[in-house]
Amino acid sequence: MQSNRVDFITIDRRSSVPINEQIKESIKANILDQTFYYQSQVPSPIQLAESLKVDVSLVELAHDKLVEERFLKKVSSDVYLVAYYELTNYFFYRNVAIYDAIKALGMEPSIECLEKKVITVSDEKCKEMGFKTNETFLYINRIYKGNDKAIIILENYLPLSIFKDMDKKFNGTEPLNAYIAKEYNIKAKLSRRITKAVNLTDDLALLLGERKHAASIQSTNRVYDQENRLIDFGCSHTTSSYYFQALITRGELLKYYQENPT
Repeated sequence: MQSNRVDFITIDRRSSVPINEQIKESIKANILDQTFYYQSQVPSPIQLAESLKVDVSLVELAHDKLVEERFLKKVSSDVYLVAYYELTNYFFYRNVAIYDAIKALGMEPSIECLEKKVITVSDEKCKEMGFKTNETFLYINRIYKGNDKAIIILENYLPLSIFKDMDKKFNGTEPLNAYIAKEYNIKAKLSRRITKAVNLTDDLALLLGERKHAASIQSTNRVYDQENRLIDFGCSHTTSSYYFQALITRGELLKYYQENPT
């Protein structure tokens, strides 16, 4: 397997780009197109140096830079694993449950329920989420994992006026979309998400096994059913290994540079 992976990493000796930078970008390209997939092992510096016939120190520079950029995780001096995963196509651009998105990446999904309780919130909070006032919610806070490693922590507010007795029946570890479809014949039809880059709070970093203030993608999400009812308000935070690729139009770029000429 490793010899096959070595074949995917190439350099151009005629290029003016430094060899270590070429190696780094070649590995990164293979990670981004999922030739090298999440948690798989990439060729070691010694293996790659022998294959490319370059000094091993150049390959080590490339690997160390990819570790710094969070594309690779260094396990030992000769073992590097892919740390990057991309849920964008499955989760942010389509109305697909996180649980199913994790499966689509070839990982074994699981859910850890941190908290489940019935709550009421202020009228202001209800309006902010998009619900009517005087609503009672089932609040759940859960960590979604792939191959037993944290990927996203997600809080959900589910109105009990729609999901009657869900607090008594839902144990907290079931995939949510599948559960409400089976138990209530309600399907998540439309998802409206707002995403932004944030730094994790100390509490979130601890729960996700991250360093303090690590970069994260925060998403707030309003989910509507087949009757156009708001059935769920969610707020999620990713681990720092997650990368979000934003689509920017030419018009948006032109507007930005017009407003920021320097």
